[in-house]
Amino acid sequence: MSAAHRSSQAAGTVAVRCLTAADWRQLRAARLAALAEAPYAFASTLVREQQFTEETWRERAGSGMTAAAFEGTAIVGLATGFPEQTGTGWHLVGMWVAPDIRGRGVADRLVGAICAMAREAGAPSVTLWVTDVNDRARSFYRRLGFEPTGGRQLVRPDDPDQWEDELRLDLS
Repeated sequence: MSAAHRSSQAAGTVAVRCLTAADWRQLRAARLAALAEAPYAFASTLVREQQFTEETWRERAGSGMTAAAFEGTAIVGLATGFPEQTGTGWHLVGMWVAPDIRGRGVADRLVGAICAMAREAGAPSVTLWVTDVNDRARSFYRRLGFEPTGGRQLVRPDDPDQWEDELRLDLS
């Protein structure tokens, strides 16, 4: 079977669902893979999260706020959403899809799952931050209807050369 056929077949068997505490091992593996593969895209670091305890991973997985794309028992995509502190909407963080699954609609399904959670919670919008260097993500979010808010910040305070912009999607 060719690699292209396997990838196409795999994309058809990807299931998206909300994580539970029992998924903590898969979450840990996927999150560490994400941080290793795209360190520029996250406010955290691989070294920091490698130090997390099982309890921390169980809490994260069991929060009810993370949607994951599963291929078999492995997580191949993640997205987390939570209410903004201001109470004015939801915020999308930790978005990642494994490189061999990208371009097959998994990201759309993950963002859709977070937007559905936000709508169910009565949120009028979803915001996110996207780095200057991630053109593929910027194009993806714009295709989904996310618009720049004018907000701009450092990705991590200890790295003054990496910036990100805030985008917002109106859910009404």
